[in-house]
Amino acid sequence: MIRVLERRRAAGALLAASVAAALCASGAGTAAAAGTSTATTRAATPVTVTVSSAGSGQSGTGFAGFSYEKDRVGAGMFDAHDTNLVSLFRLLGPSVLRLGGNLVDMVNWNPTGSGGSASQIAPADVDKLAAFVHATGWKVLYGINLKTNNSANAASEAAYAAKALGSSLLAFEIGNEVNYYTSESAYEASYNNYVKAIRAKVPSAVFDGPGTAGTTSWLTPFGTHERSNALTILSMHAYIGNNSGATISGMLASTAPGGVLTNLCSAVGGARAAGGVAQWRMTEANSYFHGGEPGVSDVQAAALWALDFMDDVAAHGGSGVNFHGGTSTQFPLYYSPIMFSGLNPTGVQAVYYAELLWSLAGAGTLHSATVSGASGVTAWGIGANVMLDNKSSATLTATVHLSGSATRAAAYPLTAPSLTSKSITIAGSGVSVTAAFHPTPQQLTVSGSTVTVTVPAGSAMLIVTG
Repeated sequence: MIRVLERRRAAGALLAASVAAALCASGAGTAAAAGTSTATTRAATPVTVTVSSAGSGQSGTGFAGFSYEKDRVGAGMFDAHDTNLVSLFRLLGPSVLRLGGNLVDMVNWNPTGSGGSASQIAPADVDKLAAFVHATGWKVLYGINLKTNNSANAASEAAYAAKALGSSLLAFEIGNEVNYYTSESAYEASYNNYVKAIRAKVPSAVFDGPGTAGTTSWLTPFGTHERSNALTILSMHAYIGNNSGATISGMLASTAPGGVLTNLCSAVGGARAAGGVAQWRMTEANSYFHGGEPGVSDVQAAALWALDFMDDVAAHGGSGVNFHGGTSTQFPLYYSPIMFSGLNPTGVQAVYYAELLWSLAGAGTLHSATVSGASGVTAWGIGANVMLDNKSSATLTATVHLSGSATRAAAYPLTAPSLTSKSITIAGSGVSVTAAFHPTPQQLTVSGSTVTVTVPAGSAMLIVTG
């Protein structure tokens, strides 16, 4: 995972102050989120949201995905017989599973291994992975060890993986955050060597890269030089900073105008265009590196943050985000979308709910939106649908001007008692470990291209139109 990243921008201070106010006013947020009314609850703040009819990006199938450590393959985490994990993937899917992380450069391919060991990858492990992704309908970004490997062994693994995964293989990824142990030119030489060896055995193989962290300086030269050498996805990793400095206000400020992640998305989008690569993707990302922080990375605020982050990626031309999670032998992954005990899923938490709400919006053209009347509120459209993200301490009465006319609309609120709560629901329903999910959306009245909806403090709202 990423080890260092620039400090968040001071321009996020206004949002940080808004978030602090929301925390102080969590009682009011609780009443609003629960749909109750009390004498002390403040009157709703009127806001106007205007969704542009012009497109400003795209959200395609597979936009909201996962990233897991590569050693989880040998450990046996991906098992088609694990009906709970299959169902939790399918509830979001079809999407993209990236296998890499720090441990991709610590586990190697053993073509004669018996499988079932987290310290290596054997044919039986890849077969098991293939059965899992076929059961879920997901595609795979398959990481290959660079740091302690050689091109011949890499080609052997790639050939087996390509055959086993078939159409589920999206691309290969060589190494992980290699900017921490080599130079850009040296990495290009290694990449070229691996690509040549792999394509000799898998002529149709394509790749993502360079998968750097903490710097965008590699992206344009790497994309420019390698776009004609099977590179189809320009990739980057993104975290706000070290978990030792994790705060809710800092997390939410990272996606405000001038925030560290907003600026990063802009830089990667520009590098993709300059390098001429077909697409770019955040192939590993989450809130704070080294596993996130309890009470910050696993609560309602993280769900609201993840929604804004996905919007940033889409608005800057990105094809998706792979939120890191699962388990790691290095440190606890508090930010994981799916929680585990050993290899067994035990439930879902904040980032998963954000990904689920995003998937409920469907694929389509991204539309920017303006919000007037309150701070700490963002909005955008996906296709004919609209997302509102209310990080403020005020309940809102939002008059939404859609990008086109509609005859009906339904609201899916993503709510919790407070920003620091883990008791998150979407349209009144949580997601169980078996992926049981039974939302009850609120039917809204539409007048031409206008709809009005109440958005509780510290919550998000998806409006689905028809």
